[in-house]
Amino acid sequence: MGGNRTLLLAAIACLFFPFPRSAWSEDAPSDASQRVSDALRVLRIEECKGVGLQEGESAAVQNLITSYVVELKMFRVIDSKGQELALREAETAVQLGVAKDISPLVADYVLASSMDSIGSQIVFSMDVVKASTGEKKSVSEFFTSENDLLLSVRRLTRKLFEKQDESTAISSPLQAQARNPAPSISLISGNWKGDKNLDRVTIMANGKGFAVLASGRRMALKTTIEGDSIIIAQDQPNSPDFYRPSLDYKSAKIVAQGARPWRWKFSLSIDGNNLTGVKESVFVTVSQKGEVTLDNNYVRDAVWTRLYQ
Repeated sequence: MGGNRTLLLAAIACLFFPFPRSAWSEDAPSDASQRVSDALRVLRIEECKGVGLQEGESAAVQNLITSYVVELKMFRVIDSKGQELALREAETAVQLGVAKDISPLVADYVLASSMDSIGSQIVFSMDVVKASTGEKKSVSEFFTSENDLLLSVRRLTRKLFEKQDESTAISSPLQAQARNPAPSISLISGNWKGDKNLDRVTIMANGKGFAVLASGRRMALKTTIEGDSIIIAQDQPNSPDFYRPSLDYKSAKIVAQGARPWRWKFSLSIDGNNLTGVKESVFVTVSQKGEVTLDNNYVRDAVWTRLYQ
């Protein structure tokens, strides 16, 4: 069986690749979009692995990652099933004597993801490896629920590729956004789609505003300008509802007593439609015994998108 498969692969090489040719040569197809596509590196996305994953969960996470990587327009994206399908089609074409332009792609990069449980929390990790050198980049984060994890896959996918060195042809999609050098409250007044745990944010012309949280609770906000940065901060005392439904009420009450106020530091894109920066908040760990630990130095990336004026 192995010998037959080797012969088929050799036949495929002769049928489809009679002469070596660069993907970016002068005699490449004249269609510009096709040349750009051919020049992109190939990224293979592995199935998400983890202990206790239910049927379909692994595929769902892989599909989300795939869609967000495709969104970046940096790679030609494949997976193991797609490679196997291309190989079967090529073998069938050889057996039938039909010349078809089918060439199973070899990955330049491989992206793997995993989900593991530690106590009551979920650890989600993503790694991307450069196949030619073994260079590796990773991101990991704790979550208190699968729903929070799924809502954060896009952000973590972007974060993973932001950290790649430019020499690997991976750049930051957030860094590509131009920034307005002179922000003002009037420029950002309106309604925004927030990130994790924020359904919607409204900012008024006087700098006051409010956020509608995932729990349905409203949080009062105050906006100020510091140099070229926009500061949006919690403008009322903490409430356990701010940390629901991710935490049970008992844990949320403890967090509300010890957590620092929520605070965002943003830059405004030049088109006025995106706020990009960081959120300063609290990282919460709940042990299996219900012990709550707070990290008030927690900072993460944040992006808001304008809904309408």
